[in-house]
Amino acid sequence: MINEIVPSTPETKEVERYAALENPAVAHCQEVWQRVYQADLKSRKRAEVANMNADRAYNRAMPPLSGYQNTCDFIACVGYAMLMGIIRDDRAIKLIYAARAALACVPMRPKTQDSTAARQSAPCKY
Repeated sequence: MINEIVPSTPETKEVERYAALENPAVAHCQEVWQRVYQADLKSRKRAEVANMNADRAYNRAMPPLSGYQNTCDFIACVGYAMLMGIIRDDRAIKLIYAARAALACVPMRPKTQDSTAARQSAPCKY
C-alpha cells in the first residue's frame, strides 16, 4: 500500500515548530535567538542585521559536542535551525557530520540491567 504524501501547510509547520520546542536544548537556542533578534531590532531597526546576529547567537547557544545527550541535543538544535532557516543547509550538513563523529567517540558501555548503561546505548530521543 502506498501512502499519500501530504504537503506541509502553515498549520502543520506550527505544530512541528512547537513539538521541537519540547526539547529543552532547542527551546533554549530558540529563546536566545528571539531575545537577540528583538534587542537588535530595537537598537538597529534593521531586520537583516538583527537576523544575522540572532543566527550567530543561536549557533553559540547550541550544546557542546561532548557526551551522548549533548550530542543528541546538538543534532536536534541543528535540525530545528535548518527547518526555521537559521542555519543554511550546506553548513548544517557539516554540523551533522561533526555530530556523527562525536557520537562515534562516545564510549558505549556493555549492556547490563543497570538503567544508566541502558540509557547510554539508547538512540537519541530527538
